[in-house]
Amino acid sequence: MRHLARTVMLAAAAALSLAACGGSDSTTTASGGDGGGSPKLTITSPADGATVKAPFTLKWDSSVPLGPPDSGKDHVHVYLDGNDNDYTVVGGNSFRLTKVTPGEHEVEIALQHADHTPVGPESKITVTVSGSGGSGSPSPSSDGGDGGGYGY
Repeated sequence: MRHLARTVMLAAAAALSLAACGGSDSTTTASGGDGGGSPKLTITSPADGATVKAPFTLKWDSSVPLGPPDSGKDHVHVYLDGNDNDYTVVGGNSFRLTKVTPGEHEVEIALQHADHTPVGPESKITVTVSGSGGSGSPSPSSDGGDGGGYGY
């Protein structure tokens, strides 16, 4: 009986030891997140499928603090129609798009670290721009308004 009790105790101790050492499942978030899960980024305005008139303001929510790259905080890249090489850097939660041609456009944002490496979350909507939206290609452009875009 004594041998059985000792075997059970050793097995229990081994199981506890393995549970403590194995599979550390701590979740971290971007740039000083709170460990409460993956970072999130969601466009809140305009609504997906909306018809807008240029210029219009794009707004979003982020689960991590945003700021300009030189602050060390994460920021957002704003771009249109899948052209992620032609983006504007925004350190806040909104951006005014001023030079968008009339027609249907996909507006996308991507969360980036201060060094411009992707954090992961992206959000996109489709809008139809009515009326005159300016000349040139449908790229985001800061007019010094809401977003604090850097024009990169």
